Amino acid sequence: MPFSDAQIWRFSLKKILRAGVATLIATLISTSAAAADFTDVRTLSQDAFRQLSKDLASVIALRALAPGLNVNLLGVNVGIEAGVTQVANKDTWQKAGGGSTTVFTPRVTINKGFGALDLGVAVGLGSGGGAQTIGGVARYQMIDAGVISPSAMLRLSGNRDLGSTNVGVRSFGADIVVAKPLLIVTPYLGAGTVRSNASAPGTLLRSESASRSRLFVGFDTHLPFAALSAEAEKIGGATTISTKIGFKF
Repeated sequence: MPFSDAQIWRFSLKKILRAGVATLIATLISTSAAAADFTDVRTLSQDAFRQLSKDLASVIALRALAPGLNVNLLGVNVGIEAGVTQVANKDTWQKAGGGSTTVFTPRVTINKGFGALDLGVAVGLGSGGGAQTIGGVARYQMIDAGVISPSAMLRLSGNRDLGSTNVGVRSFGADIVVAKPLLIVTPYLGAGTVRSNASAPGTLLRSESASRSRLFVGFDTHLPFAALSAEAEKIGGATTISTKIGFKF
């Protein structure tokens, strides 16, 4: 009995989703095994720890790759995300025991639409410090896209580490995202600020807080079976390139 196009697409989507999840799990395991844990953070001066805290916040800052367009009211978006961050203070990062200054951060994201508002959660793991992370994002559609005019969205996000015992870091962000949907591609850009707090329990180092500007640009491509996104971001002196494949249900 021949299969319909819809059945073929559903079968293909399931295969792609299973393969993507399996790849992410394998990556998390391999990254965790190779992760550093900042065992030498106590050797840093207070100024050096301040530099390290800024890079850590840039690494774990929640990006939630998406244009300024909400998931529809009934929609749920499951995404598999991977980011690569080049830290700014390489010598300090390595002196603290952070390992490679090119930090890979895989995440799984889930977003649920509620009309003009959508909410999301993200869990992941960063190779720098072996920090398991959990975070959330809220996006509110302030202006809908017109024939010529773009959409505008307010995005609030927060993320924190769960796995590191030597360094603890939290990151909070507030951004404005502007996007213009085209045929199959939605380019977007955004700007905002990231507030971070880092501590080193068991050392004489004081906690460090900092606020830095964030700039990013990206695009979202809608295909029949998925949505592919890519984004470049600058937070302070750290640069992150991210990609995501998302599945809408």
